[in-house]
Amino acid sequence: MMLVPTYLDKSAIHGIGIFASDFIPKGTRVWQFTPDFDQVFPDAALASLPAVQRDPILFYGYIEPGIDGIVLCCDNARHFNFSEDPNCGSGDHVLLGYISTFALRDIAAGEEMTYAVEEDADADRKLGLG
Repeated sequence: MMLVPTYLDKSAIHGIGIFASDFIPKGTRVWQFTPDFDQVFPDAALASLPAVQRDPILFYGYIEPGIDGIVLCCDNARHFNFSEDPNCGSGDHVLLGYISTFALRDIAAGEEMTYAVEEDADADRKLGLG
């Protein structure tokens, strides 16, 4: 669940992106897994779903190392785009067994919030590379 105010808008990177509503200081925890809000779809459950249900989960979800299945953020967090100069990342902080996301530098109000492609274990599939 996002812990800072955000909004969605057209992204110069790709389609829709998530943008900071307010200034976010470096080091701020901007997202954390929130039980009963964010969802985990175990591999067996995903395999039993028809493609029309499974495909959006795979498109918007992400793989959390050490967790069986796909995590689906149920808010604007699903719209993080990749950047070669990301302003958000995981750092070394884990909460409830899930890696949290932090501001890697100050983020200006109105700035798109981005993530490094290397931090997404499923990036090759999402980018059509694997």
